[in-house]
Amino acid sequence: MMRIYSIRERPEYIPAMLESLENHWPACMPWIQKHMEQVRQTDAPLPDAYIAVEKGKVVGGYTLAVKEILWSEDKGLWIATLYVDPAFRGRHLSPVLLAHARRQGGRLGFEKIYLATEHSNYYEKYGFFPIGPDACAWGEPTRMFENTTLPPKVRRIA
Repeated sequence: MMRIYSIRERPEYIPAMLESLENHWPACMPWIQKHMEQVRQTDAPLPDAYIAVEKGKVVGGYTLAVKEILWSEDKGLWIATLYVDPAFRGRHLSPVLLAHARRQGGRLGFEKIYLATEHSNYYEKYGFFPIGPDACAWGEPTRMFENTTLPPKVRRIA
């Protein structure tokens, strides 16, 4: 069974997460390493990073951060570096991670959540819609998407 943890809860998984990201997104690593340091140095709820773990192996994850929306001075909640280890792709983990991120956003009081990607016809399947161009921290052109957050899951007490 896959579980999703904040790296604050399970810091022992940070090296495996960074190794997986380094193997698949080496150009993003300066931004990712900076983000991870920010997460470790703050007690604030954001920024944060989440890892998906199955049978003791990191199978995916994502980060959450607040950053400016390109065409305004407003800031918004962003999903960044959403990834699934290639060995685990095709198992529908991305929608689980996206729903988790949207619930985290709702729990933190945000109404909308954003992401930037070069993928076409992927995030639209999960309710995201394009709202304009963006430029990633590593300088490549991307498209910006928006969605609403979700209310946190209600835990039932039996």
